Amino acid sequence: MAGKVKADGTPVLRRRTVPAVARELLVYSGNECAWDGCGQRLLTPEKGWVGVVAHIIGAEVGSARHEHWDGQDLDALRAPGNLFLLCATHSVLIDSPGSRNEFTVEYLRALKSRHEEPYRYGVDQLTQQMEAEFRDAVASNDGKIRRPTTMRRYFGWAGQGLSPVEEAEEIALFNKLVDELATLTRKATQVLSLVVKDDEPDCDRIERRLNVTPWELESISEELNEIEAAFLDRAGHGDGLPRIRLRGGVLNGVPEIWEQLREFGKAQKLNLDVIFVDLDFSVLD
Repeated sequence: MAGKVKADGTPVLRRRTVPAVARELLVYSGNECAWDGCGQRLLTPEKGWVGVVAHIIGAEVGSARHEHWDGQDLDALRAPGNLFLLCATHSVLIDSPGSRNEFTVEYLRALKSRHEEPYRYGVDQLTQQMEAEFRDAVASNDGKIRRPTTMRRYFGWAGQGLSPVEEAEEIALFNKLVDELATLTRKATQVLSLVVKDDEPDCDRIERRLNVTPWELESISEELNEIEAAFLDRAGHGDGLPRIRLRGGVLNGVPEIWEQLREFGKAQKLNLDVIFVDLDFSVLD
């Protein structure tokens, strides 16, 4: 099967949600978790996007209800009919090994249909309002990005003596990184920042530092693996502890860039959250 593969050589089946599909899901969710009686808002001015795109049939081998996939049509896994929006709590509930067997494909399809139906066939004004909220959220995310332009601060620290052409290539490389990070959820950027800063800490440390559950961290690791930034290493180091490991694919196969950014942050007394979470790469200028 063509496409990206995981670190163990197996294909990555999970794909990014197509923007048009994400828009449709948000509009027909009414901006609320689809779980009966939950009502948590998924997109708020204070916290931004806090929802989760949940799969009825899981995208990855071993994930919840993946055995119901026909094994042929990858696009079916990220089609609107297989996706719906939940809060983080209920997303974990339907996917975690301890509880996911309680929720069948039929049950979740009915849940999705029951929640979305009023918005699909309701007042046009509500749909227009939700579309406006979605556009505002996307514009807000784009608006907070600050791209590197000269990277003089970074080049001065690195002391590489690059030619103007080489500098331009490096700046383009970092702008590619900006584009990839902008596709991640905020929690995923927080995990990536911690993994870079602490040089691939074990999962238990990440969970404690960022207050995430093991199942949330596994989902986040899949998100990071999709852009080839990091992956979950279940075997760990000699101590056998699972860890999030860094990858170089997101930067054209240059894994040492993570170490360079870590050392740059230390030397400049710069919290890397500014770069990875706030997406302010202008600090490199």
